[in-house]
Amino acid sequence: MDYKTLGENVRKYRLLLGLRQEELAEKCHCSNSHIAHIENGVGKPSLEMIIIISNSLDVTVDQLLSKYYNHPEIVYLREIAQRIEKYDVEQRILVCESFGNYLDTMERFADKD
Repeated sequence: MDYKTLGENVRKYRLLLGLRQEELAEKCHCSNSHIAHIENGVGKPSLEMIIIISNSLDVTVDQLLSKYYNHPEIVYLREIAQRIEKYDVEQRILVCESFGNYLDTMERFADKD
């Protein structure tokens, strides 16, 4: 197992969620130093801890273990969905309609090529 890649990915997804190491450690019921060691690639977490971390970061285990994820857009789509969930229904509809309009425009320009 590539512990350096694991650590880099834990850090990347933690920061995407806006979490501090202490907050992730609390969610994982472990010490801050344990998370720090994992992120620095010197800690060798158990499979159980990797699963706990992936659940806490709302990512899959393969996203944590893989250097190059086959579908990186999934991460962005999940982040957008989580951000949209914070709004009330009317605002979510507005966001979806705006995004639909944006896609319509992109498709119109793509058809001209």
